[in-house]
Amino acid sequence: MVLTLTIDIQELVYDIQNKTYLTGRSRGDGKNYRQVALMQANNDDENLNQIMRSIGNALAKVKSELSESLKSTLKEVDNTLNVDMKSLPLTLHMPDNFNNAAADSIIAAIHQFIVAYVTSEWFMITNKADTEDYKRVAETSLEMLRESLCKRSKPSRTIARE
Repeated sequence: MVLTLTIDIQELVYDIQNKTYLTGRSRGDGKNYRQVALMQANNDDENLNQIMRSIGNALAKVKSELSESLKSTLKEVDNTLNVDMKSLPLTLHMPDNFNNAAADSIIAAIHQFIVAYVTSEWFMITNKADTEDYKRVAETSLEMLRESLCKRSKPSRTIARE
């Protein structure tokens, strides 16, 4: 069975920016305006470059986790930053008894992992205090991904009646 997942990069970027914005806003104490502002990722070149590089790192980890099922014809890779990437399709070859109900969990876990991973890397630079929380969310998301990949449908038998 073939399962095609599409990761929308702009959705990831928005979610990362939103999480850093909300976390920064919640850390404001009425005096630390600059610190709060620096925590909040935006579309400035240096911010977006860092986010896209971290997304690339997270995607590499996801592909490694999916490697048993992920089929790729890619023969050449490089480390060029692609800030214009819009989406990434992933084609998984799953066993016939894969439970399709788990497909939503797979894409949700991938999305959550990438967002948490990138946000933790962002906070390693801008706000070390929140780094560990996002690392834990990323680890939990990877575990959810592994579990979802292993979901199977129970066997059934068709009985011929005369």
